[in-house]
Amino acid sequence: MNGGYVALLDVLGFSALVAADPSGERVRRYIDCLGNATEDREVDFVVFSDSIVLTAKGDSPESLIAVAGACSRLLSHLLDEGIPLRGAIAFGDFFRSRVAESVFVAGRAVIDAYQFEQAQNWVGVMIAPSALARVPDLNSRCRLVDPANNDELERLLERVPWPVFIQPCRRIPFRASSPLDDPAFDGFAVVPTKGAFEPMAIRDSIKIAIDRLSWLRSIAPSPSAQRKYEEPRNWLSNIQQQWHMVGFRRGQF
Repeated sequence: MNGGYVALLDVLGFSALVAADPSGERVRRYIDCLGNATEDREVDFVVFSDSIVLTAKGDSPESLIAVAGACSRLLSHLLDEGIPLRGAIAFGDFFRSRVAESVFVAGRAVIDAYQFEQAQNWVGVMIAPSALARVPDLNSRCRLVDPANNDELERLLERVPWPVFIQPCRRIPFRASSPLDDPAFDGFAVVPTKGAFEPMAIRDSIKIAIDRLSWLRSIAPSPSAQRKYEEPRNWLSNIQQQWHMVGFRRGQF
């Protein structure tokens, strides 16, 4: 067993995607997105149909941000193709081994990530409590504020990529276990980006994701399906505005 971070991602609507793709072109683009998003050698990935598992060994914060960065790029690239994801990043023991031409992955971290992936009711990737516990200063690492002077701006940019890839999300939609249950989790989630670290490029990258979420919402088949896109779109709109102000201040200082 190895300790490390595991992201388990579910491609939503994958069966419909395959059924409506007789040429296999969209599936090929899906595979290309996986390759582009996981170029980081610190992150390994396994794909089976609509399930994607990303792993990074070690308990360091750098391992978490490597997995989060891969998830960020993957979310962004797949949204470009009209393919939504839901998932979670967890920490714990896992076993990863090659068996002939296949890869076997199992362990407590995989189960933890799966349980939190299934609990959510939106399009997005959350950071499970087991992963949060390994980086107790995550809030300060990811803090994103409008800088008042050049020193504050430089301190913010020194913390990149943390504020780029992970942000607090106060209302991650969960499936309600009872009519009286508040189906919202106060935690952290992965921001879909192209991986650029310049403020205005980050802003524009998030804007593309918002536009794609709005489009997917418009073609969703029911009100309940549409609601899965509303919370991530609203959450990202606020983050996009914050990066706009960071870029604006950078031009002033």
